[in-house]
Formats: sequence, structure tokens, C-alpha cells
Amino acid sequence: MRRLAWLLACALALPAAAAGWNFAPAQEVTAGKGVFHHIEASGRQALAVSGGHVALAWEDDRSGAPRCHLALKSPGEDAFRALSYGQGECFAPGITALGEDRFAVIWEDEGGVRAALVQAGTLGPALTLADQGGQGALAWHPGLGLHAAWTAPEGRWRRLWLGRLELAGEKLRMAEKRPLEPDPARDDQQYPALLATASGLTLAWEDRRLGHTVIFASRSADGRVWSAPARVSQNATGKAQGTDLGRGTGAMRPALAPAGAGEAAAVWLDKRDFLSGYDVYAALPGEGRNAKVQDSFGDAIAQWHPAAAGDGRGGLVVAWDDERDGTPDVWLSQRLPGGGFGENIAPPPAAGPGSQSDPALALTATGELHLAWIERDAEGRSSIRYSIGRPDAPRL
Repeated sequence: MRRLAWLLACALALPAAAAGWNFAPAQEVTAGKGVFHHIEASGRQALAVSGGHVALAWEDDRSGAPRCHLALKSPGEDAFRALSYGQGECFAPGITALGEDRFAVIWEDEGGVRAALVQAGTLGPALTLADQGGQGALAWHPGLGLHAAWTAPEGRWRRLWLGRLELAGEKLRMAEKRPLEPDPARDDQQYPALLATASGLTLAWEDRRLGHTVIFASRSADGRVWSAPARVSQNATGKAQGTDLGRGTGAMRPALAPAGAGEAAAVWLDKRDFLSGYDVYAALPGEGRNAKVQDSFGDAIAQWHPAAAGDGRGGLVVAWDDERDGTPDVWLSQRLPGGGFGENIAPPPAAGPGSQSDPALALTATGELHLAWIERDAEGRSSIRYSIGRPDAPRL
């Protein structure tokens, strides 16, 4: 029945420009019994593709303490090559693709918020962006260069910071660093997502200035001047109707993806329907209201770990995990040409017995969908897995 649902969803729900994918069997990147793997990059930016090279970042405790790891695979290679990094305990590594088959990584460790270049399969010297903080994100723009966003503690709150980084051989250098807003934070700003498109840079984050968690965003055409923060999520502010609960419903963990024509799409977890847990919502260019991404089959249960990927031409894919079939599976949905999202499909390698969760995505201009996730079984074995989905119809 699952296979039939997959075929029907591909045939009926997805845009003609990307009618679906044929996924390769799951490839095990790393595994261990009693090991806790985490794919927790801010904005879900844990997977990147550059010139056919694939890079995946995660954190696990195989050594007895949290450490960051990076797996790399070049075109024509069957297996990933892995390396570890970080000073002491290391958390939440994120990654972005640069030109010329290079990457940059960002992470939090005992030395603070750090970033480094990855080229020729080697991690360069670490640049310290801040002595304290975390939740870092990176974006590379061919004309504006490499930019970083992270949070750092300031009094009671966590405040958003921005950095413009320069490439100097194997090293990164801080060219400019400043807080997003000149005035001190009034409440926490957390979990930034950063995206580069043809029109510049977009930043989204969790913000509590209204007394509850809302998704805000800011844009910059040049990487130096940023627009005033604007509200993205339309979760209600104020007590829930008919209740005496709180200052408003919550929204969290934003992710960004290109949506074509230089625009950005945002996805996040949203608890405006607070009786059924978090749902996946999106803000799309040209659509005035937020769109719910999961279909009615997922409405009665909670969704987790939303990720998004775009091909830069308007193709947009959203992934998450939920338990609608009894155990956690990864689910995908695509933006429809007429607006909104299509039926939800569970890619076969990332569904079935056990737990499949925490997806990370990358979508290429040729329509290939790269997917990584965590799989756990009842015996306590955990693994990072990867598959590539190739379009089952020619790209238009």
C-alpha cells in the first residue's frame, strides 16, 4: 500500500517540472549501537552539494563526548570519507557550498562559534567568530561572498550577530562583524537560517520580542545594510481563543530555500493549532497567507525537523518527520505551480520499520534531490543514512 500511495502521489500531486524521484537504496554513512547521532544545524543546513561533491555534517557521541563530524563524497566515489573536528565538545555543525567544489562549515565548541573552509577534502584552520554563542548558519553568494549568522549571549538574552567572511587561501578572515539590530535585544533571538539568492541575502530566526516565539526575517541586497525585521509567521499573538493560555502560540526552527526569481521561501514548525502539536507551515513569495505543508493525513499528529531545498528556478521541496504510519518516517512535499503544496510522500529509503527522522536536503538545478536522515532501530542501533533521488521525468 505504501508503494501504491507513493506512485499515486508522484503522478497526481507533483509539478510537471519535477514529477517525482527514483531514490537509490539508502547508503550508511556512519553507525553505532548506543551512539546518539544528531543532525541539528541551525536552519537544517547540514547537507550541501558543490560541483557534484556532497558534504554532510553532524554531531555524535561515539567517543564518549559530543564531537562534530563531516562526511565528503566526490563524483564517482561510492563511499563517504569522514573527518572529525572541533575543540573539546562540539555541537550543531552547519555547512554551505561554495564555488569550485568547496564548502564552509560552522559549529559551536569550547572555543566559541567557529568556522572553517573545506577544500580538497581537508578542513582549514578554524576562525573564531565569537568567544561564546552558537546556532550558526552560513550562506555563500557569488558576488557578495561568504556570510555568517549566529547567536551570542548578552545579559538575559541571546542576540543575533552577522559576519562577513573573506577567503584567504586555506583560511577564513573576519571582514566585518556586527549585531543585526543596533539596539539591545528585548528578548531571545535564536536559530537563524541564512540564504543567498540572486537578489541578495535573507535571514530568518526565532524571535520572542512579542512575548511568544514568532518567525522574523530580514533581507539585504549587499550584505551590509539589512532591512528592519519583519514578521513572517502568522501564528496569533494573544491568548488562545476561549482559553487563558499564554501570550500567543509558538513558531520555531525556521529553514530557508530559494523559491525562484531571487525570492526566498521559509518553512518552520507552528503550533497555532495547539491541540495537535506542531505543524509545518511555509511563507511563499506572492502568497499572502502562510501555507500548511503537511496534508490532512498528518493534521492530527505532530511534525518535527522541517527542512527545505530549492533548485533556484521555482522548484521547492520540504521535508520533515512524523508518526502518521505508527513510527517516525521522513515525508516530502513539493510546492505546486498554482500555489500551496502537494500530497505528502514518504521516500522508500527513509520510511518503514524503525525510526527515520531529522532530514536534511539539497536540490540541484538538474532536479536531483539529496537526502540525509537518522535511522534508529529497536535494538539501540543508530545510523546516518543518505540517498539521492533522480527525477523520473525530464526537467523542463
